[in-house]
Amino acid sequence: MQSPMVLDGLESNLASLFKPVEPSQVFVESLAVRLKRPKPVQLEKAGKTPLLLVVIGSGLLFGVLIFLILRLVRLILYKR
Repeated sequence: MQSPMVLDGLESNLASLFKPVEPSQVFVESLAVRLKRPKPVQLEKAGKTPLLLVVIGSGLLFGVLIFLILRLVRLILYKR
């Protein structure tokens, strides 16, 4: 364990390197007001992007289903 003299020297060195900051009282008060009464948050509307994705997705699904149905019909008809 280190002696108290070494720790005191280390603390004084750190205190001289990192001098405490005294903010102005005006800044502290304005910050307190802003933190206590924040501005209201406005969320952006989603718009038509989800609808567009649903339309595209259902179109792709419909196309794949038609393709699979036609393949199944072709397989059944040519198997005979």
